[in-house]
Amino acid sequence: MIALFAVILLLVFLAIGVPIGFVLILVGSLGLWIINGYDSLMAVLTSIGYRSVSNFTFTTIPLFILMAHFLSKSGIADNLFGSMLKWIGHLPGGAGVATVFSSAGFGALSGSSLAATSTMSQIAIPQMVKAKYSEQFSAGLIASCTGTLAVLIPPSIPLILYGIQTETSVGQLLMAGILPGILLAILVCAFVIASSLKNNTMVDKASWAERLNSIKPVFPSAILITLVISTLYLGIATSTEIAAFGAFGALAIGIALKRLNKEKIYESLVTTIKQTSMIFLIVIGANIFATFIAFTQSGVKVINLIVGSGASPYTILFLIILIYLVLGLFLDLIASLLITLPVVFPLIIQLGFDPIWFGIILVLLLEIGLVTPPVGLNLFITSEHAKIPVQKVFVGSIPFIGILLLTIVILIVFPEVVLYLPGKM
Repeated sequence: MIALFAVILLLVFLAIGVPIGFVLILVGSLGLWIINGYDSLMAVLTSIGYRSVSNFTFTTIPLFILMAHFLSKSGIADNLFGSMLKWIGHLPGGAGVATVFSSAGFGALSGSSLAATSTMSQIAIPQMVKAKYSEQFSAGLIASCTGTLAVLIPPSIPLILYGIQTETSVGQLLMAGILPGILLAILVCAFVIASSLKNNTMVDKASWAERLNSIKPVFPSAILITLVISTLYLGIATSTEIAAFGAFGALAIGIALKRLNKEKIYESLVTTIKQTSMIFLIVIGANIFATFIAFTQSGVKVINLIVGSGASPYTILFLIILIYLVLGLFLDLIASLLITLPVVFPLIIQLGFDPIWFGIILVLLLEIGLVTPPVGLNLFITSEHAKIPVQKVFVGSIPFIGILLLTIVILIVFPEVVLYLPGKM
């Protein structure tokens, strides 16, 4: 009963706009106090903050975030999209396909759904509208697919968090996202091309000289990302070492291209600290809340109830998918991930599903939550940067949400798409 009350209280605080990290700390602490008393609460609070984020793998997160900001401040995203547009923009659906592949490329530079959506909203939507795509279609594509590609193709902050919290190989998780990311990009491109055939959505054809010149500013970052992914795949270094190499390489590229000065480096460092602090606060809050749930034995009771129901593993998986789709309406990706894992992950293992495969499915499900109201952060980010009403962004996202769901179905039917690369590492 007390666990149910805590969940209701959590939702109430979220509804009035209290940041999720503080909500988890407050509700979890209150629950521990009621169950075990003040002394037990203090014993938990004095140690859990350090224990929650002392895992050395957590250093991967600020390093990859810093790498993303260095490359973003260097204008790589603009160059990447501009180059793609010059090469394929004159083809049917070229501007939309360029947006998809640029989103995948920038996703490999950022690892953050919100950062990728924010950047590509400003760069790609005006060009897509210029190429005769509707604002609704353009905004829907950016809101629903840009962020998803960013969290599938390594580096991926949510997959790193999932790996740490579940003690699953971070390196294998990052590699597992590549083929699903390519699959999603192909499905989206097919839909974009099919939609554009009746609207003649093309831009003027660039000369070969313009195409070749557009590669030059993109080439160093492409080499960096290739080195990061190949080093990860070959197991030459740990994910933390690779993140450090990536951040240093991004800094070197920005300085070499004369696009990073002291002010931009300082801004990148400050923003990285802020974003990392926000993530770590949510991690600490989630662990306090999970400790409270563990004391109530609610998680164990739920698992025993579900397993004892006699339902097939795939029936239970279908119910879990529905729960996450509903949860995504109210919570952001990281909060949903961290709050539910203590209960859901043991159940998934008990049902016999692969933890790496489930990590990819989970991230896709939670990414759908970022484009569904009332929370839908990617909807609001796209709306703000593109100056398009949120309602139009959501309507434009609906067919792409369908593509995301189709991708999940394919990965459930063919788990080898997820597990092939990790199995070859």
